[in-house]
Amino acid sequence: MHKCLYLLCFISITCFAQNRTVYIIKNDSLARPTPPRKDTFWDEFSLFGQPALSTPLRLNPDYGKTNDSDENKETYLLPDGVSLHAGLGVHIDQTLAFTLNSGFDWHVDAGLFSVPIYASALLNLTVADGQSILLQYGYGHAFAIAHGDISGTYQKFRLGYCLDIVGIFAEINSYGYAWKDAPKMTAINLGFLVSIFE
Repeated sequence: MHKCLYLLCFISITCFAQNRTVYIIKNDSLARPTPPRKDTFWDEFSLFGQPALSTPLRLNPDYGKTNDSDENKETYLLPDGVSLHAGLGVHIDQTLAFTLNSGFDWHVDAGLFSVPIYASALLNLTVADGQSILLQYGYGHAFAIAHGDISGTYQKFRLGYCLDIVGIFAEINSYGYAWKDAPKMTAINLGFLVSIFE
């Protein structure tokens, strides 16, 4: 009797058993990891932009003159127009940048409107958290607009102080051509800029 019961259990188990087949698929992409991409020289560079707005300064001819109360209320320098420049280029670690620039310089007293086109190198030296000293040199060509074919070698020397991306600066611009009684047109500007690092 026991043997029949065992036989019946065995038959029922085998009847209800399911046949499962396991397939193993070889995936070459999983077996071989992709080698890491090698860094190239150009991976160090990112985009950089810098608009700047400033005013050229001129000597005040009334400086030193006194009024009726013997007081000199005149300032030594006066604003004399507006300059708007912008540059686009590349930077490395927000420290070194190279840009191509253009803009316009309007000098009211001299009656001069010029357009410089120049390349520049910029050094942004961090002095504290979010603060830096900016040194910039530009070299190119300047064109006097509406004054015939007057043009010359343009040079810019800029020193600035930046808080994060906004900064103030003083610069000297040399236009490389004679203007009126000056053998070489030169201007000192004060202004502010924005350094946009990608």
